[in-house]
Amino acid sequence: MKISIAMITKYFDNSSGLDKFLVNAEKFGHKIHSVIVVYSHKVDKTALKYFEKKVKVHTVKINDKADLYKDLLYQGISSKDISRLLNVKTLSKDGIVPYGINRNHAILKAMITGSDILFFIDTDVYPYVLRKENGKVVKKEIDFIGSHMKYMNDEDVIVTTSDYSGYYIIPPMKFEGMKELFIGLQKESAYEYINECNIHNCLNLDDETKNPFITHKILGGNLAMKLDAFFYEKLPPFYSSYYAPDGKHNVLTRGEDTVLGLKSNEIKEKFIDIDVKIFHDTYNNYPTRPDIRGNKNIKDRFYYACLGWIGRNPFLNWLMNEDLENIKKIQLENLKIGAPKLARYLNDDRFLILPEALEISYRELPFMIKDYKRTIRSWDKAISKINKGDGMYEDIVN
Repeated sequence: MKISIAMITKYFDNSSGLDKFLVNAEKFGHKIHSVIVVYSHKVDKTALKYFEKKVKVHTVKINDKADLYKDLLYQGISSKDISRLLNVKTLSKDGIVPYGINRNHAILKAMITGSDILFFIDTDVYPYVLRKENGKVVKKEIDFIGSHMKYMNDEDVIVTTSDYSGYYIIPPMKFEGMKELFIGLQKESAYEYINECNIHNCLNLDDETKNPFITHKILGGNLAMKLDAFFYEKLPPFYSSYYAPDGKHNVLTRGEDTVLGLKSNEIKEKFIDIDVKIFHDTYNNYPTRPDIRGNKNIKDRFYYACLGWIGRNPFLNWLMNEDLENIKKIQLENLKIGAPKLARYLNDDRFLILPEALEISYRELPFMIKDYKRTIRSWDKAISKINKGDGMYEDIVN
């Protein structure tokens, strides 16, 4: 099977961990068919030439009609459906691209250039794990591709994924009102873990003893997918959106993999968590303990994560057929308690907007539902066309 690696980035240069994954694959005897880089802003030509000496590289620029747009037209897909799948209105205005659209670019490019299995890695993950040995946390290189292929070689498995070792997306914090904050963010399951941050510093570790299991949770930066499953199992595309919590500036919603994870409940093939937690350098300064009160970058990241969860939650709850009005009421009541106390704890009034952001996100839900349904329709049409053409554009592009 032809294995490709996909990476999403604003700027493609040598600062990502891509080279480490290529070296790692070669070290453990895995041939990489291609690398697919989806980018929104700029490619460093020197970096591109460096990688092209190692592997076939497909660069896909967002909103560039000379690239993937043209490829899909060749497949017989209508310009209307291509535009719905590829066009990003928020790029020129806000400089952002919804996470789901980024990932769908990579899937479509991989399909039409002959890939069988697509691995997604993020720019801040590496083919190592963090483990505790003799009382110390150490990095251990692992066979990244092989860890997934061990299960992908089973014909009943179509997706493999796993969590990360490294610092958790929610950094250490402790303040009165924290439980209410997490209920409002629909992250209440994380409360007990964060409440004990003085014990573990929110540092997740990998365990050498592996316990793989069937999962419905997808982690986009540690993920492998059989592309033909989009044909025979009709896997849905990734989907996420955006909204303007202040009424002016758009921010991205999180959870682009939610739809895919929920779909795993409906099919016989398996989604497997391989229980290999690759290293995620969450704040780009490991091993420094995250200090959200003293580090502006960490505070900023948590702020946008909060807005991203709030923007995602109405759509997630709609997908799960939850009682939207009741959930909204509970979350709003708790955010009105937790957000002001968080703002005081961090000395940052930006967090006061969280209750208002929740109300706006629920008002935006009808738009998201409509956009999602249109995306699904266009995706199904595109996948059908690619499948009839065997998804093979490789001879043309090369």
